[in-house]
Amino acid sequence: MASPIILVTGATGFLAPFVVAALRARGLQVVTTARSGGDAPVDLTRPNMLVAVLEALAPQRVVNLMAMARLADCEADPARAERINASLPAEFAARFGRHLLHVSTDLVFDGRGGPYDETSPPAPLSVYGQTKALGEERVLAHGARVVRLPLLFGPDAAGRGASEMVVRALREGRRVPLFTNEYRTPLHAADAAEALAEVVLAAEAPGLLHVAGPERLSRWEFARRVAVARNLDPAGLEPVECQDPLRPRDVALRGRWPCRRSLAAMLRDL
Repeated sequence: MASPIILVTGATGFLAPFVVAALRARGLQVVTTARSGGDAPVDLTRPNMLVAVLEALAPQRVVNLMAMARLADCEADPARAERINASLPAEFAARFGRHLLHVSTDLVFDGRGGPYDETSPPAPLSVYGQTKALGEERVLAHGARVVRLPLLFGPDAAGRGASEMVVRALREGRRVPLFTNEYRTPLHAADAAEALAEVVLAAEAPGLLHVAGPERLSRWEFARRVAVARNLDPAGLEPVECQDPLRPRDVALRGRWPCRRSLAAMLRDL
């Protein structure tokens, strides 16, 4: 029997290459789409474009990584944020049901009750968090699956991801202000991708799953660990307190997915 064709959206994002690699390593057929790249470089927010892409690529399953993720962009254009983060995922879910895996974020929480498990109710502070929480609700209503991810890091030629932004700044001699009062559970993107590949292929899987790193760290603590792992002087990391009311202070995740590597092992893989 031929393996299912799996569509990965958001193909030009940081996480997508890791997910595509994890799926192809399992011998699966993968097709990709993004607004400016992938096998189908199209803007899925345009009328009827989603239907056209699905007819052309004919996937049996979807991993939806597409998102409008910058907090400031979402605040400036909440209608577009709602379209990308909630309405389009719902359209995918209506067509694919449990064969859709939709990726969400730890920023659906307000940061006042961490660590959060899958039973914790969302309480987003920002338009980004609000639209992602709405997308989760709509997707789950169609029987699709949702995986919430934390802060992601890993190697990236474009300098994206939580680790590479720190590394690039330190190598360029720039000081890096980092929050001492914002806590996350950082996860290597390769580990996140392995979890997503397992879930999208599973015959049975929870409707909602947290995939988190093994340690709760402040952004400043995490950056220091990255600097040491890359043999860089951490003196350029400037500890500051976050005052932004849109950013939750502690969105550490815990959940049912078993993290298989230590943070030290992940950091060696940079």
